[in-house]
Amino acid sequence: MDWEKIKKIFIYLLVAVNIGLLGLNYKNSTKYTMTSDEERAVYELLSANGIGIYTEIIKEAYPMRQLAVTVPEFNNNEIRNTFFDNGENMQITLEFDSTIFKSDSKTVVINGNKIYFDCPDGTGNIEDFSRQVALDISEDFIKKVSFGSDYSINLEKISVFGDGYKFEYNESYGKQKIFSSAKEVYVTPEGVISAELSYYVPQGYVGENRQICSCDEAILTVIYNIKNSIDGVPDGAYLEKTEIGYDFQADGDISQAGVLRLVPCYRIYISGINNPYIINAYTNELIEY
Repeated sequence: MDWEKIKKIFIYLLVAVNIGLLGLNYKNSTKYTMTSDEERAVYELLSANGIGIYTEIIKEAYPMRQLAVTVPEFNNNEIRNTFFDNGENMQITLEFDSTIFKSDSKTVVINGNKIYFDCPDGTGNIEDFSRQVALDISEDFIKKVSFGSDYSINLEKISVFGDGYKFEYNESYGKQKIFSSAKEVYVTPEGVISAELSYYVPQGYVGENRQICSCDEAILTVIYNIKNSIDGVPDGAYLEKTEIGYDFQADGDISQAGVLRLVPCYRIYISGINNPYIINAYTNELIEY
């Protein structure tokens, strides 16, 4: 038996299989990637509707699973130690589905997964107040109210708010943001005067990988909704930011008990419009809250 000949045939077969696998992987990767022609069509569509573009468009749309989350439970001692000073007199009352913690200077309201913090006179005067100083104060506050979570909280946006600043944060699980788990902190020269904090605890991915719509399809849905709105397209509007992450399918999902399922969503910002558009990436439908 000619072993050298057999070895060569075996090597040729391995090479052929590897070439076939490479071709299959390339085909699958390009299947979920926006082409240059499709990207150009997005620019033309936006321009035709009076919308500029000053951001990168998400070019890949690989299948995604749902994300399971639960609502955290806050105990009274956690709230007391996090938001109130030692020795600060505080009363706890129940009102419908909310728990209210109140002292002479602060009010904390717990409603499901949300915490509302109000301190009209501020948490303490800040010397040499500036944007950076306000950011440092906000970052310290966010760390304080993380309740030991081991997933990341990232700064998303800074905007002027009265005589201070509003800092907006989003939590992430892995590489994806959880849009429904957001936090806003308001800082003035008097310190933190209020905050709106939303919490969900990720439990991992669930269900099967499902095909999602591409970013250009989601943008088309946004344009359709803007064009059919009462106000229409704002003057000088432009595509400000596109993201993909997780959110609820509808507002009613939030009230369900136990484990909640979030779906992949696009979040699209258009300048001149206060709130971003959230598009269900499975159905390419606008999620309205």
